[in-house]
Amino acid sequence: MKIPVVKRYNKKEFDIVFIDLEDVLLMRSYRGEVYYQTREGLYSQISTFEEHERFLVGEGFKKVDRCYVVQMDQVEFFDEIQQRLYFVKKPVNSDSPSAPVSGAHLKEVERLCSAAESPAIRNDLTGGLSTT
Repeated sequence: MKIPVVKRYNKKEFDIVFIDLEDVLLMRSYRGEVYYQTREGLYSQISTFEEHERFLVGEGFKKVDRCYVVQMDQVEFFDEIQQRLYFVKKPVNSDSPSAPVSGAHLKEVERLCSAAESPAIRNDLTGGLSTT
């Protein structure tokens, strides 16, 4: 079985790579971080938001705000007025899972929503894109 881990080159540069558990010689914990030692080198467990983001973006997720990375194919409704993505069909309420979209990512999110593969996506008259 392969697991995603961090291969760090220095404090700021790293890659997310997959290692096979059969290649792990040992696992250890140091200062709250988990490390995997293989014959090829030392790897750490994905632990920071930046590391998770890099892994998830490689798996098809999209950063939509400084603190939010979402699986776009799970989005059911984009409220253009509130600039929020919802994971339930409209109507939504305060308990509906959602993520804000920052101005820096707004155009890309709008493009992704309008280019979605589902032919059911339409422009909702009350604002936003809906898959209803």
